[in-house]
Amino acid sequence: MDLDVFNNLINNLKENNFVQDFIRELSNHLENINEKGDEKLKEQEQNKELNSYREENCLYQVVDFSTNGVFLQNTKNNKVFEETKIPQEIIDKIGNDYILRYTNGNYIIEKEITEDFFNSMIGIKEYQKIKEDFKKESNILEIDPNTHFNIQSREKDYTILKYEGKNTIKVPNALIPYFTNEKTVLYYKNGKFEKVI
Repeated sequence: MDLDVFNNLINNLKENNFVQDFIRELSNHLENINEKGDEKLKEQEQNKELNSYREENCLYQVVDFSTNGVFLQNTKNNKVFEETKIPQEIIDKIGNDYILRYTNGNYIIEKEITEDFFNSMIGIKEYQKIKEDFKKESNILEIDPNTHFNIQSREKDYTILKYEGKNTIKVPNALIPYFTNEKTVLYYKNGKFEKVI
């Protein structure tokens, strides 16, 4: 056998191994870049979804804790979402039903609103009694169940709701959702008032 042919054959094999190794390494590198790109894209999508829940200067009630953060409920529309971008120092200071405000890209604890909210809570038996007394003493069951109510004024123990233009009804605050204002529209269903969302 000719020595040149043998050398050419070995050189071709070496080149072939080099090309195969190069292709394998290039393939691994491109796969790593693709995985990192997928992770970054996934993170961007998660941030976009979270940003859709966050509203500037909006109040959020802590509903529960998760391994990644906390579940928050928007007090305007009652939508619940898992907030994963909340500092641990805030998580360590809050509990269920605490009120947070989202402002300038950060959450802050609303201590006064949280305290007021806790003070407004009543026991189940007391709530049931207020609900039954309201049904007996008011004409709520005579009002069309599709009626929408607007807050006319809010006092210490009760709220005046306006409906059908000029009619009003006096409702104990315990039956009105805590996070309401003059713009909130309510309806009455199953013994309590709910927000129209």
